[in-house]
Amino acid sequence: MRKILGDFNYLAILQKMNGFIVFCVLALSLVASSLAEKQNITIKGIALCNKRTMANAHVELMEKDTIDPNDLLAEIHTNKEGEFQLFAEEDEIGTIEPYVRITHGCNAKPGCSRIAEFKIDPSYIGKTYDMTLLEKFPYIFIQKINFSVTLDIYQTGETEECN
Repeated sequence: MRKILGDFNYLAILQKMNGFIVFCVLALSLVASSLAEKQNITIKGIALCNKRTMANAHVELMEKDTIDPNDLLAEIHTNKEGEFQLFAEEDEIGTIEPYVRITHGCNAKPGCSRIAEFKIDPSYIGKTYDMTLLEKFPYIFIQKINFSVTLDIYQTGETEECN
C-alpha cells in the first residue's frame, strides 16, 4: 500500500483544507453581518418596594439569544428616587428579544437578593418601553402611578441568590 501512495503529502492537504475552512468561516461571518439589522430600545421606570421608591436596585437590559448566552445590552442602578432609564442597540439577524432583569433586596431573606425578569413586547423595539402606568379617567389624567415595577410582588420565574 505504501508503494502505491508513494510520497503523498497528507500534511500539505490538511493545511490547504484548514485554509479553506477559515476562508469559509470568514465569508459566512461577512454575509451574516451584512444581513444583521441595527435595532434599539429604551426602557424607563421607577422601582418600588412596599409603596416606596427603591434606590440602588440593579437594572439590566438583556437580549435573549437562542444559541449563545444572552447579551447584556446595558445596566444601571436606580437613583435615590428609584428611577432608571437605559438605552441600547444591537446588530441582530431577525428581531431582538429584549427583557429587563432587576436584582434587588425588597422583601428578600437576610443576605439574599431577588432577581425578577420582565419580558418586553417586540412592538417596543425602536421605541421607549415605559414600565410605569398612568391612572386614567375619562378625558383627564389624574396622577402617575408606578405599579409596573413593584418589587414586593413576586414575579413568575423569579429567583433568589444568597451570599
